[in-house]
Amino acid sequence: MNNEYYWWDLEESRFKGVLYDSINVYFLHDHPYKNWDEFAEADPHMAYAHLTWVRFNALEQQFVDLRVIPQMLGVESIPLKSSVQDINRYDWLKSIVDLALFRFSSLRDIAFHFVNEVLELKLPDHMINIKQFGKVLRENHPEILENLKVLDGTGVSLRLDRNERAHKGFCNLYTDDDQMFKNMSWAEPHSSQISGCDLIATYEASREKIYSIVVKEVSDALSACIGLVDDLYIHYRDRYEMLSVSSRSGISQHFHLHQAKDS
Repeated sequence: MNNEYYWWDLEESRFKGVLYDSINVYFLHDHPYKNWDEFAEADPHMAYAHLTWVRFNALEQQFVDLRVIPQMLGVESIPLKSSVQDINRYDWLKSIVDLALFRFSSLRDIAFHFVNEVLELKLPDHMINIKQFGKVLRENHPEILENLKVLDGTGVSLRLDRNERAHKGFCNLYTDDDQMFKNMSWAEPHSSQISGCDLIATYEASREKIYSIVVKEVSDALSACIGLVDDLYIHYRDRYEMLSVSSRSGISQHFHLHQAKDS
């Protein structure tokens, strides 16, 4: 197994630089607004930037949170020591798969919410899906829709596995015989063996398979997300500038300079 640590994040996106540039010149504690409505009315561009940052940060953090999966797969001492009861190979791999499926399956939904926020579509949660996006984006934002479709198509196998796990209770550990692997894992602490079965080889092969699938699918999803957020760059920039016209603070000069530089 490749022991590389994957620095999954959105640092390569152009959007991140623009977003951070637009909020770094503003300190909310310098403007003691009583509530959100007062803040949004006084500085609508900064309220827009803040809401966008919250969604962007959630999307990037999901990729950061997925970094731990290769780390967990690379743990060298198995069973893992615990003051309660040591964690065997079967339970460890199953926990890794559960975490990977949950975190990966959330990527698409978090990206959908990000698009809803940046474009100010105001879609309710139950309508934030690729079908609804097809209706509202096809005419004015076809490039965003295409990127969403690409993202929607990534990690199909992981999402199918997630549905099997969530709705039916089945968990695929890629051992060819997960029940046998479970029995072997439970027997290991007692120095018992099952004739004709190589627990260590089975564990390592399963670990390699899970690792390769997760790394590929997350890398594909990351590439799709960078394309998506960067296609939203112009809309965010222009919307921010338009809202800044009615701002009381007048803090938009720095962003103007950035915009002029990138134009």
